[in-house]
Amino acid sequence: MRLGADRLRRVTSTAVRRVLGPVTIALGAFVAALALTTMASRYDALYADDAGLHLFYSSATSASALGSIVAVIIAATVGKPRNAFIAIGFGIVLLPVAILVDTPVDLHLGGLAAGLILGSCAALTGTRDRRILQCALVIGVVSAFAAAGPLESNRIRYSDYSAQTPQVYLLVLLGVYAALFVLSGSMSTFDASPARTQGTSRVLLVGIVIPVAGLVLYLPFVRSVASLGSGGAMQSRWLLGLAVVPLLVGAAFALPAVSGTVVLAALAYLATATGSFETSTAIVFVALLLAGTAVGWRWPFPLTGMGILVVVAAAALFADTPLEMIDTIAKTVLLPFATGLVFASLVPTTSPALTIAVTAPIAVSVPIVAEFGWTAYTPLTSIERTFSPSAWEWTSTAVSVLSVLAAGIGLAVLQRHRISEPQDSGRA
Repeated sequence: MRLGADRLRRVTSTAVRRVLGPVTIALGAFVAALALTTMASRYDALYADDAGLHLFYSSATSASALGSIVAVIIAATVGKPRNAFIAIGFGIVLLPVAILVDTPVDLHLGGLAAGLILGSCAALTGTRDRRILQCALVIGVVSAFAAAGPLESNRIRYSDYSAQTPQVYLLVLLGVYAALFVLSGSMSTFDASPARTQGTSRVLLVGIVIPVAGLVLYLPFVRSVASLGSGGAMQSRWLLGLAVVPLLVGAAFALPAVSGTVVLAALAYLATATGSFETSTAIVFVALLLAGTAVGWRWPFPLTGMGILVVVAAAALFADTPLEMIDTIAKTVLLPFATGLVFASLVPTTSPALTIAVTAPIAVSVPIVAEFGWTAYTPLTSIERTFSPSAWEWTSTAVSVLSVLAAGIGLAVLQRHRISEPQDSGRA
């Protein structure tokens, strides 16, 4: 009887650890990405006295870039679970301080804390059960992208329109994560050493260049928005974001072996994910993200997912027309399913490469192309909408489609030149 009870206890403990690991990683990634995303979503105004140079050192965007860089550095350099746990501990302590204490460096303190948590979670995915832990990391980060809008809108709805109301929801989630973090540590959930990163210097260079490039692009974007109204300009178009496509494709090919395929998945997501969701829509988004991940886990066909994302990009042509439901279904149903399918099909990969991929949509906060401004009049009667895309709508849709196609072609090339590597043994 005692032997049977001991065996049951061991089996139960093992089962709890196998569930606790992905849940801890997913929640940690969700909290960290949520903190970084809500920073990057803020609009940083220009100051007349510095021509916008403050964006490089005292803006929400620079704080998000800092967090992305810190995450990659931690994921690439942490060699023991103990060090990852120490970094997470610092992040858990620093993030509430950044949220609750108003200081000149609170944004960057929050970015640092979020980067420590996200990078350490990524490092821990290289210990054991790599594929399921890396899927959990992607689910946590992408879910944060979908949830950021509803959570932030609810936060400021009854706060006199002040964006300075503390992020209570983030503090609650951080508290839950801290409890899971302590529990997973006490149960030795992550007791194996992370896989060693090959080409660390090259990985770090790529992981730093992408956020810096995103920050550099952000300055002309803000200037373009701020220029509206000057000289009678009522509308403006943003085209410099096209540089994001070669930036991420080049980053994918610069990473060792085929680890950069996940960066191409991030490019495809970045080219198709536009707008924000309501609470109910965000829940549907996360559910379909899980479904896509399950399908990609069982049947890894990343190019099929890329094909679906091409359809999502093309459906944007129907936005603001009588056929708008096509675009809505594409963004709500096809986008999360295809995103989960592609990422689940491409993992396991190296922890730093995955970190670069999941932080790319945060670090590169500018759109690829955009048209913004206002009309000179307000019609007194409603105008019946018709399906008659303008030349700009055709162009912007074509850019999104071609961006996803570029990611898909790059993915096909990398897979064609796949070589046997240690990460392949991680599929289990």
